[in-house]
Amino acid sequence: MSTNTTLMQAQMLIDEEQYEKAYDMLENSYDKLKDDAEYLEKIALLAKTMDKNEDAAKYWEELVVVNPNSIVGYSELLDIYMNTNNYKYYITRAKYKILNEKVTQAIDDYKKAINSTSEENEIINARFLLAKAYEHTGKIQNAIDEFYRIIEQKDDMAIYYKLADLYSGMNDRYSAINILERGVKAFPDNVELSEYLSALYLREGQYDKAIEYAKSEYTKIKAYLMKGDNEKAIDMLSKLEDKENANYWALYAEYYFNMKDWTKCNENIDKFNELSPQNPLVYQMRALVCDANKDSYGYHYNMGKCYSYKQEYELALSEYLNAHRCDQNKSEAVKEIIKINEAMGDKTSLMEFYEKLVRQEPDNPMALKGLGDVYIDLYEFKSALEYYNKLLKTNNFDYEIYKQIGFCYEKLKDNSKAKEFYEKYLERAPLSPDSKKLKEKISKMVITDSTPQGGEEEGIIDKIMKIFGK
Repeated sequence: MSTNTTLMQAQMLIDEEQYEKAYDMLENSYDKLKDDAEYLEKIALLAKTMDKNEDAAKYWEELVVVNPNSIVGYSELLDIYMNTNNYKYYITRAKYKILNEKVTQAIDDYKKAINSTSEENEIINARFLLAKAYEHTGKIQNAIDEFYRIIEQKDDMAIYYKLADLYSGMNDRYSAINILERGVKAFPDNVELSEYLSALYLREGQYDKAIEYAKSEYTKIKAYLMKGDNEKAIDMLSKLEDKENANYWALYAEYYFNMKDWTKCNENIDKFNELSPQNPLVYQMRALVCDANKDSYGYHYNMGKCYSYKQEYELALSEYLNAHRCDQNKSEAVKEIIKINEAMGDKTSLMEFYEKLVRQEPDNPMALKGLGDVYIDLYEFKSALEYYNKLLKTNNFDYEIYKQIGFCYEKLKDNSKAKEFYEKYLERAPLSPDSKKLKEKISKMVITDSTPQGGEEEGIIDKIMKIFGK
């Protein structure tokens, strides 16, 4: 029997005030429906109606686990816990307030929950929720203090990791290292904590410490390369034979970078890119190779790509502009500048770089269409047509361009040409959402164009037709 069928039959019994039968039916369906929020709410409400308060509490508690956003669940539990369990009452009230976006008020309730119990697990749970509330409200030091209180009561690997994250977010790597060292002592076999600590030591330039705590061979090799112990690094790397791992090729690239073998370095960067496309590190490595070879354009261009893949677009734009200043004859940076300015809607800058791209690549579709679109926005329809018509000659355009050309001719009062290009568009896109409007527009153009252009009477009729055509 499906959930809907069970609930419908139960509701029919409830409507007939056959509560016991309805309750028995719902209880018998518990094993199958216990993860269904609608079912739990239904049986909880019925238990409440029948004064089965313990059962009601059980089902409301299960409901807020299945659906943590259940306002009614928390509201009902508040009524139940008010006179029965202070700890659960304050925890529930805090969660209810958080659901209503009153996180600051929830903080006081979590504190009251801590003070209303002596059970260690309950105190730890309340402290964790309090720390998360502090973090949410930007009170990071308060959150840190609460997390420390938790591990003073009971070691928890996740708390050590969380504290390191908070310190790293504050750029306090010294404190992050200290707490991770403590965590690694408490959980010496935990790979995640050790690798996190090793990575922080790498950033600090403490390579021997990074090697000491590293669990991964890759991390150790990375540390040896950064330390400058290239022989040890290549000896370890040559034993891995892990050619399907992108990091394998990245480390080889770094080794050849250290050896100043730029050809092999670039070959390995390319292999890295094949396995991890669009990875910002690929372009950062290429930038470093360019920098080592005094290629300023390549350095800034690749750093622009690096920031683009990190979605740090303002930094990317700055690097692309620097690349363009280094060499104004290369079009790659110009194309990237255009992409970012298109996303940002900077039309002034767009026109400047579209024009630069057209001078570099006269048949470039991006530049030709871009200039046409910009001139349409400026109501300069003749200029827009100039670029759209050039675009048609490239055989590299979207059929939407026919509609744009038709629109320009329409605005220039050349209905014959407008009709011609609108019809070309409709031939290629008969099911487009705007096909009905365009057909109506074309039919009016036919009437207008077929009207004789002779005497005064014809001019009056023409004007009347235009009025009725609007």
